[in-house]
Amino acid sequence: MTEEFATRQIPFLRPTPPRLSEHIEELRQLEESGQYSNFGPVNTRFEQALREKIFHNTGAVTSVANATLGLMLAIKAVTGDELRNRYALMPSFTFAATAQAALWAGLQPVFCDIDPYTWLPDKACEAKLIEQFGDQIAVVIPYATFGANLDLEYYETLGLPVVVDAAASLGTLGADGRGFGTGCKHPIVYSLHATKTFSTSEGGVVYCEDDRIIKVIREMSNFGFGEPRIATMLGLNAKMSEIGALSAILKLNDLTIAVQRRLALFERYKSAGLPLTFQASTTTLQAHQFVPVLLPTTPSINPEVAKAYLSDLGIGTAAYFRPHLAQHPYFLTRSIAGSLQVTEDVSSRVISLPLSEAMTFEEVDYVCGALRDCIETPSRSQQ
Repeated sequence: MTEEFATRQIPFLRPTPPRLSEHIEELRQLEESGQYSNFGPVNTRFEQALREKIFHNTGAVTSVANATLGLMLAIKAVTGDELRNRYALMPSFTFAATAQAALWAGLQPVFCDIDPYTWLPDKACEAKLIEQFGDQIAVVIPYATFGANLDLEYYETLGLPVVVDAAASLGTLGADGRGFGTGCKHPIVYSLHATKTFSTSEGGVVYCEDDRIIKVIREMSNFGFGEPRIATMLGLNAKMSEIGALSAILKLNDLTIAVQRRLALFERYKSAGLPLTFQASTTTLQAHQFVPVLLPTTPSINPEVAKAYLSDLGIGTAAYFRPHLAQHPYFLTRSIAGSLQVTEDVSSRVISLPLSEAMTFEEVDYVCGALRDCIETPSRSQQ
């Protein structure tokens, strides 16, 4: 690379939550209200605005302190306390929070393979595992991989409890052109973590067409208080703070701009002509958190070598998801895995490139040029 870029630094993620320091009046009003949690007025405004803007005034939503708590609550809400069934079916190509949430609910993860093009859960593999374990499967937890549009109608045909992990999907459109998840009868969990396209400091949302499920999740998130200060069910404290809700309201106002900017940068990566494999698109608009790609097999590039090469040039990268969950030490003895042939291939070659609204096209070109140099340098072509 040229000397011009020798000291350039391009971090993998540049979180862009709202600048609360620019909204002093809103903060002052929050302080004057004297309510900082417990589903206060700011949280109510956020939930109403999200339901209107993303979910077209259908179903119900509840905020949670973070998406992992949302998964834990949603799993319990659809499976109940008296678990006769033992297993939670999920892809191995996902984040650790999904398996951890299942374990917290008293379930053993069963890992399925993924589609080689979309990297979404493989339906044939899911079907085989459902047939194998039958009614021992308490819940299916598909992952809308990297914000992709998951086929929700398919999961409504399974006849099993379902919780959808859609951590990065706020801003993605479904097949009907509405916000991903709109109208789904199963609870869907979204993240508002600082690293997401819908970035706050921390937080999450659970949506479901069935408002009775959301009511249960909401009560469980408030210590299981089905009656005022009386626990009528299993519960914990998963409430979003009012400050978190304010940040979420402000980000919701800018979400469309953030999604479109990231899409333009993502397309710039794709147009660079590099010998990379991108996730196959399943929608007209996907909320891109970062840019996951598969390195080529000819020449064969070790992802860790590529990451180190880019790091030396000031470019931050990551490995979502390498290792995949079935390879994590904690899950090895606490899970069951079906055939993971595609997962093994994708995970062994994946590298995630930087993306944020703050990036420029010039920076994308720099990243692509550095990666091209890495691929085309014979010494880098190694297992």
